Amino acid sequence: MACLHDTQTRPEFTYLFLGTPSDKPNTTPVVLRAEANNEQQARSHFLNWNLVFAAQIRTKAPCRLQLMEGGDHFSWIFEQRFDACTSGVQEVAHV
Repeated sequence: MACLHDTQTRPEFTYLFLGTPSDKPNTTPVVLRAEANNEQQARSHFLNWNLVFAAQIRTKAPCRLQLMEGGDHFSWIFEQRFDACTSGVQEVAHV
């Protein structure tokens, strides 16, 4: 049984594209997101769209959130990493 954070059952990457519908090429592009193992698979989700590649993000990438307060140069960093199904590490650091 796969864990909630297990990526073995998920595609390797999340792909981002800027896209416009093929029948409306002069409209403002929107951001389109697809999970796939390669770019060709991701593009196949949007058959009637004109696509421009924007990003390829690993699904195994850890979650990282950094908040900064400008006046006091105060910063909080939250990281979440999962090394195995049974052990998850969550840490908050003050910089």
